[in-house]
Amino acid sequence: MTESKNSGEPTLALVVAVGGPDEDVSAFLASLVDSDVAAGETELVFVGTTSADSTWPIVEEWARTRRTPVGLYRVDSESASEARNLGLERTTATWVSFPSPRDVLGEGYLAAVHKFVTVHDDPSLGLVTAHVLENVDGTVVDSHPSRARYERGSRVADLRWEPVVNMSVTAAFFRRAALVSGGNAFDTRVGDSFVEAEFAARFLATHGFRRVGLMASAKYIARQFTDASSLIQNRYAERRAYTDTLRYGHLALLTDFDAVTERWLENVVLHDLAGYFRRERFIRSPTAQASPADFDEFHALAGEILRRLGDDAIRSYSLERLDVSVRQALRSGYADEPLKPDVAVLGRVDEILQLVELSWWFTGEMPDEAFLVDGEQAQPVFETIQDFEFFGRTLVRSRRVWLPRGQATRVFLDGRPVPVGRSRNLVPGEILTSASIEPQILAQRRRLVDPLAISERAAPHLKRVVKERVSGARDWVTSRQPKAAAVSLAIRSRRSRERFAHAWVFMDRDTDANDNGEHMYRHVWKNHPEVNSWFVLRRDSKDWARLEAEGFRLVDYGSFEWRLLILQADHLASSHIADYVVKPLPQSVFGAPRFYFTFLQHGVINYDLSRWLNSKRPDLFVVSTPQEKAAIGGHGPYFFTQKEVVLTGLPRFDSLLRKRASLSDDERDLIVIMPTWRQYLVGPPIPGSGRWARNPDFAASTFAKKYTELLTSKRIRDLAARTGKKIAFMPHPLLGEYLDEFVLPSDVVVLDFAVDGVQDVLARAAAFVTDYSSLGFEAGLLDIPLVYFHFDFSQFFSGSHSGRQGYFNYERDGFGPVVETVDGMYSALSGIADRQYRSEDTYVARTAATFPVRDGQSAERVLGAMKALEGSPRIVEPTV
Repeated sequence: MTESKNSGEPTLALVVAVGGPDEDVSAFLASLVDSDVAAGETELVFVGTTSADSTWPIVEEWARTRRTPVGLYRVDSESASEARNLGLERTTATWVSFPSPRDVLGEGYLAAVHKFVTVHDDPSLGLVTAHVLENVDGTVVDSHPSRARYERGSRVADLRWEPVVNMSVTAAFFRRAALVSGGNAFDTRVGDSFVEAEFAARFLATHGFRRVGLMASAKYIARQFTDASSLIQNRYAERRAYTDTLRYGHLALLTDFDAVTERWLENVVLHDLAGYFRRERFIRSPTAQASPADFDEFHALAGEILRRLGDDAIRSYSLERLDVSVRQALRSGYADEPLKPDVAVLGRVDEILQLVELSWWFTGEMPDEAFLVDGEQAQPVFETIQDFEFFGRTLVRSRRVWLPRGQATRVFLDGRPVPVGRSRNLVPGEILTSASIEPQILAQRRRLVDPLAISERAAPHLKRVVKERVSGARDWVTSRQPKAAAVSLAIRSRRSRERFAHAWVFMDRDTDANDNGEHMYRHVWKNHPEVNSWFVLRRDSKDWARLEAEGFRLVDYGSFEWRLLILQADHLASSHIADYVVKPLPQSVFGAPRFYFTFLQHGVINYDLSRWLNSKRPDLFVVSTPQEKAAIGGHGPYFFTQKEVVLTGLPRFDSLLRKRASLSDDERDLIVIMPTWRQYLVGPPIPGSGRWARNPDFAASTFAKKYTELLTSKRIRDLAARTGKKIAFMPHPLLGEYLDEFVLPSDVVVLDFAVDGVQDVLARAAAFVTDYSSLGFEAGLLDIPLVYFHFDFSQFFSGSHSGRQGYFNYERDGFGPVVETVDGMYSALSGIADRQYRSEDTYVARTAATFPVRDGQSAERVLGAMKALEGSPRIVEPTV
């Protein structure tokens, strides 16, 4: 196709669909001034949607100040696609782009585009794209996934050899004449999230364009949103994202261009479709908002799309990193024949228990399996099946077994021998032998090599270090190395060795105690003096003085002394599992942690937290109920086996039971109302901190309104007064700063986690009201009458929270009734009061089945399980 520019015809056109907030469009308009080219070379067309009523006057006022005319149009629709289609009809320029008014154009943007299309005035070039930067919370960074293609500067790429994808039209310019002649338009059926990619891909495929311009010098700054206003977040809340987008977007592209499908077009479809599956693995996943009513249609469409793409396209896809489970799901989850394991992969080797870990992928039913270890039949000592569920359907499964270590191990699946290797990428052998196991052991040991050579004595250490420093002084003088050198010398002192050798370290958060770490430390310190136990906490914590007065051996988190402790510790046990706990020192300097890590937990897990916890690798995972153990250590969404997951009970249960038993019925005088944390109630995260900005609309939230209605209910307050009880409100610590949003009656007692011990509050509870808090299990442990307040169940499990619905069903398994209204709460509490603040028999039976023993020995069982990591006998776990 040939094209020449008519005299007086502008070179560039910008079609802007307006509908965003005032401050965004103002920033965009300001950037137009800095990026403009000569008058007459740029055509500006603004089309306002029906959601642009507050924004449109700003655009009109700005247009009146321009020396050259600006096209202003309105559409009777909220659709940006319809607005862009109208704008396209009104343009006359050679090249047209569709920027978003929520973004900004970099300085000299249009001038750089104009120069590029003038230099590369080739009719075979139909699309040019700008270098996209990202504005993340006010900071412009070069972090867009497409950034690598611009590292070689401005150039023209051939899609046949470099199958890049263009998923957006905001930073792209299209040959307008080709758009018009091909009848290209934004397909409103596709959905806003993929319609731009579909538009660009259909344009290129329709006209056979294979060359794409990459303009490294033209900078387009896209605003990234960290709250619910993000288009990516919102797309997964729309039903048509799971139906129409796949049907009219993905599948239509592959069908309409079946004869000329090339890798770049496959990549466009696969890039978007894989995004659904990738987000299903996110901890806080927007795909949790998908309606189960659409799952069957989604899977039918996804299966057809993946069959058309073919295994080679999926296997070779490399535009973004795909988790192994996602790639396996895409390749095998919809295949006509089930995936049969073709290799068993050797994982970890436990040198203490003399076990080896093997794993393999499969779909459908688990293959029949048999194992020969040194010629004898063997059974797995520990095992699990991890199911990877996507949109309500298990697409792939991973089998993991721990077998006794032998000289020769054979694996048979469905009656056929399966080769065993250290990796799918290494040539496997038919038999697992020492030749395979020994390299794995050495690899594990290398990860634990001590860069500081702690075992080396002081004199030879100093001699070696001086020699190294003289030969490499320039490399040594870095920000971290002098500190590491000081640690490596101090750790060899007699004082350090005597204090911290074979230490057992306990902690909760670095800033707070009063959780299972504190309770576990206290038990070990008082009852097992043979254990060299220490407790870690920041010195400026509110808990430091209290624990110091009690006699705790405290070490300040992050201090020089703390480094010496952590490097010599045999065990670290904590109620938290964040990286600052389990990976406390930079591995590049100090090496990988060499301690056993015990996850004491923050509470009983009742949600599905597998997306978060599967990335962690505790050596011991403490659980409290048979149901919790079955969910985490059994077949299902979790990675773990019974080897790691041990039923002990939480250490804090012991003191909680004692405190409850010490109070009479008259002293149990509180109706405790304790709602849990909700991510969607706070503002955006504050950069560089673990805090969130205050949400100015908190008081208007359903949460605030419902709890205000509950706490101010005269009927409930009168019920409490009539039965000699007090209403006590104790919100989650992260919601504490919003207490001023509640206007509470004087007879409602407000309690604070930072001041009022939660165990003391539970011990005094006559009744307990919560929503989804794991503290409901502690109330159940004590047989405290409980009511669940579930007015926002769907929203809570919509993906904004870290967990999804798990094994625990509140209606079926809960320790009290579930209500959605304040009237329902009054009825439930009235029934509890009528029973003299005793639980119904049904709920008493449920707690008995949930907590098989309540003997005050949880901490001692945890201690035994920790010792078992070193080779002591495994503890006897409680049974129902």
